[in-house]
Amino acid sequence: MLKTLIGTTDPQNYPQYLNEKIDNVVNLFQKNNLQIPKPQVFASPSEYYRMRTEFSIYFTNDYTDFTFCMFEPKTKPKKRIELSSFPVGSKAINKGMELLKKYLMQYHELSFKLFETDFLSNQKGELVIALNFHKKIDEAQFKIEASKLKDDFSKEGLSVNFIGRAKKQSILVDTDTILETIHTRDKDFYLYQVEGNFSQPNIYACQNMVQFARDCCTNCSDVDLIELYCGSGTFTVCLADLFRKVMSTEVSRVPTATALKNIEKNNITNTKIARLSAVEVAQALEGVREFNRLRFANIDIKEYNFNTLLIDPPRSGLEYKEALDFTARFDRVIYISCGPESLVKDLTYLTKTHKITKLAFFDQFPYTNHLETGVLLEKI
Repeated sequence: MLKTLIGTTDPQNYPQYLNEKIDNVVNLFQKNNLQIPKPQVFASPSEYYRMRTEFSIYFTNDYTDFTFCMFEPKTKPKKRIELSSFPVGSKAINKGMELLKKYLMQYHELSFKLFETDFLSNQKGELVIALNFHKKIDEAQFKIEASKLKDDFSKEGLSVNFIGRAKKQSILVDTDTILETIHTRDKDFYLYQVEGNFSQPNIYACQNMVQFARDCCTNCSDVDLIELYCGSGTFTVCLADLFRKVMSTEVSRVPTATALKNIEKNNITNTKIARLSAVEVAQALEGVREFNRLRFANIDIKEYNFNTLLIDPPRSGLEYKEALDFTARFDRVIYISCGPESLVKDLTYLTKTHKITKLAFFDQFPYTNHLETGVLLEKI
């Protein structure tokens, strides 16, 4: 296996990195006697593919300059990797790094006790940058200086908004939100993304995952979709037009609010979001409990004809028999996985009732051993 790269790229050897990962996952399927169709493979651009990232900040001893840093995993003490450029990140992130190096030290409130910067960008080249401090921020002074720094960036052709963060403080100069466009084969979708909340880091992998999911949803106009833990609604928004109705669930407040905003932005009228956990959804569907949260969201769960489930669980997978049994009740399951080992374990159970009819690999994290997998399961 080629060595994992941190903070840099190797375009010449990118195909080898990807093929090694695919071979490892396919072998894992075969060792567990899972029957799989020929996989679709969705490569990533070999550079400038990551839309969000964070860097530690290290200042020179005389506090006249600083360096962006990352750390090598599993090292004690942590081994620091100093970055003069970041070809992993989008071109906007690289430009933002360059301009911070050029202008930041002119502003005392923005540089003193700064220890981390977080970047969020979109395909249009817009940025949100969070500046994280080990001090109490003077809000008025921060806004004055951040506005001036924003003007510096604007004169250099880069649109940016700044956030200041410290203990119990979060200060916006303008907004912490950016609008991304998801391009698919037949239409575009628009997604608000909030800095500090989860969004797919590799927009190109994200678009391929969305297209794969759409391709899995043929002849669905008279049935309904349910998505668990929808986050800010990426899949919900991009699949809603293919179904009669959609119900999505999310338990965190900010992603729920963002998902509702995204539904409105895309003029979607057949979709509702409930703040329920997976266990609570199962209880509601089985009539074990009634939930005021459904009533407040104007959802009558009995009106739905759920045929398709979309799940994108954490790296640990579904884990529990209750979750697996809940998944197995649906005719069609679109399973997006970031953990091949847990996916194979779950599929060993789910293929007792379902057949794997589509399989796809998405290179969300090039030059690492991580590989995202998409599976379509259809009831036997």
